[in-house]
Amino acid sequence: MGRRKIKMEMVQDMNTRQVTFSKRRTGLFKKASELATLCNAELGIVVFSPGGKPYSYGKPNLDAVTERFMREECEDSDDGDEEGRCGNNRPKLKKMNERLDFLKQEIEAEKKRGEKAQEKLESAGEARFKKPIEKLTIGELNEYRDKLQRVHGRIQGQAKNLHASSCLLLLSKDKTPANEDLDN
Repeated sequence: MGRRKIKMEMVQDMNTRQVTFSKRRTGLFKKASELATLCNAELGIVVFSPGGKPYSYGKPNLDAVTERFMREECEDSDDGDEEGRCGNNRPKLKKMNERLDFLKQEIEAEKKRGEKAQEKLESAGEARFKKPIEKLTIGELNEYRDKLQRVHGRIQGQAKNLHASSCLLLLSKDKTPANEDLDN
């Protein structure tokens, strides 16, 4: 009977999907082993089953391959860090801290600008905006609406900057168990 061509699309039946996964995983790991043997290559593969269970294959072993990958990746991006280690992603943290400092400076500048604008607003034209809205002319209403839209836009921009800086701050201070293992 022989082999037949199978259309490349997701298998809908869960049982058939699991069987297909198991067969293809075995074939994939076999091909990886052949590649490693024929080319003297170091390789690593991680596959997650439809049920979420991880399967891995590495030649010589997965830990050695991932360690080498991380070490070479760090050497490519290392900026001459004082310790020369990159296992804990120091260049990435350094860039994130620089970005955080830049955002903090922008926030401070924006706060000062806001204070100056507030002083200007309080000192000029206060009486004009104390009139009931019904007594404002169409021109004054349009001007008032435009000013409110500009202020609203600035507030939204500041809110986005604050949110971004708080996220960066949380990321820079985040010490996950994986990062702590890399530090040791």
